[in-house]
Amino acid sequence: MPVKSVVKIFLGLTLFLFFLSCKKDKKVLGVEVQPGEDGLNASYIGDLAVSAHSIPYDSIPSFNDGLKYIGNNIDPHFGRTDIGLYVNTNITTTDLNFGNDARIIDAEIILVLENDWVGDKTASMTYSVFPVDSNLKSSRVYYTSNTYLHNKTKISAHTCTFTTMKIPGSSSSALVPVLRIKIDTAYAASILRDTPNLANNVVYQAKYKGYYVSSSIASASEGVIFKANLDNDYSGLHLFYKNDALPNDTVDFNFKFKGSGSVRFNTAKFDNNSILKNQFSDTTLGSNALYLKGMGNTKLKIQIPFLKDYSDTFEIAVNRAELILNVDPSFVGSGNYTKPPLLTLLSVDSLGRESFLEDLLSVTDYVRYDGSYDKDNNRYVFNLAREAQLIFNGQKKNRGFYLVVANTEISLNTLYLKDSKELLTIRRDNYIERVILAGSANTALKPKFNLSYVKFKNE
Repeated sequence: MPVKSVVKIFLGLTLFLFFLSCKKDKKVLGVEVQPGEDGLNASYIGDLAVSAHSIPYDSIPSFNDGLKYIGNNIDPHFGRTDIGLYVNTNITTTDLNFGNDARIIDAEIILVLENDWVGDKTASMTYSVFPVDSNLKSSRVYYTSNTYLHNKTKISAHTCTFTTMKIPGSSSSALVPVLRIKIDTAYAASILRDTPNLANNVVYQAKYKGYYVSSSIASASEGVIFKANLDNDYSGLHLFYKNDALPNDTVDFNFKFKGSGSVRFNTAKFDNNSILKNQFSDTTLGSNALYLKGMGNTKLKIQIPFLKDYSDTFEIAVNRAELILNVDPSFVGSGNYTKPPLLTLLSVDSLGRESFLEDLLSVTDYVRYDGSYDKDNNRYVFNLAREAQLIFNGQKKNRGFYLVVANTEISLNTLYLKDSKELLTIRRDNYIERVILAGSANTALKPKFNLSYVKFKNE
């Protein structure tokens, strides 16, 4: 036998005997911590049952910012929605004086519109304007039910459709959509001559507290609700007048809707159709379809029974807990009814109030949470992995969930609206859009819950 082969055999036997004589050093971290019979099994369970139904709001806050809605719409699947607008006007100069020779020619409330509406954009509407009786406070939170702050005597009832115009003074030559609502010229003339109350903005707003704009459908149509940009420099109460200095020119003075003392908020009134009203009182009707609409019309109450007791007998680590809600394509309207770009899923606490999911408490989890409209698949998907893990661990009870039309937000602030179950920090007044989701009776599109997890087992 060659010498090299003998050497290899000898070395091999030596190493074998050495390893047989070794014992495990249990002082080394990780040795025998996990019994050899334990194992990790990646598992997936899909298409788990989800039940849901639509419920109404009482009222929601309307926050003071520049994007506000105005209009009236009869949705073929929801019913009637009336959105009113409270605004005040501002002056930025002091000692404003139009002069004794100023003569009113015309007056209009002009609202510069966004390219965002629901219903029939071309609908003819009647817009009514009322003076406000109470001082509007920028520090106050107003609700969509606050419809009692104005005088019932109109200073305008003007029927029109939206139009387009080039904004005077703008560097752009583009035509911009606007609403132009005529105001009583006698009322406008009284402002023009009221020099003592034009001394500054505080004095002015003490006398001219603001305006309430409402609307009604002027013809047999679905009507329309527009989104207006009140922060646009051209949005405001315009007084068109002439004076002796420039007798051939018409001067346009704009009392703007923007400014340090600005208050802008919406009111909302809903007259839902019988199908939706019946679901409010009979939750089983949610199996047919789920109605979800912004501006505080409806939200969903959702139950995922599977979460309640699946991990009672063994521990699991959740990788992904996916709630899928499909849009029901059988519900259509002749007007423009786009889907809400974002929805927010919230959990239910022991008092029946909204509470933040664990997945909304950190940036990392928030990115995975999603909630945006998936246009390609016509659905909304939420990943509530952290929330599901808490429930499986017994750290949180499975009381169900609320789904609302609102921006998803990361927040630790659990401040609630006055006398309500709604979180103040989840803003729900910035979308008028609606969506109808498939219910549990729709075998192809019903809501479902998918779970991907690792099970720790000892068999």
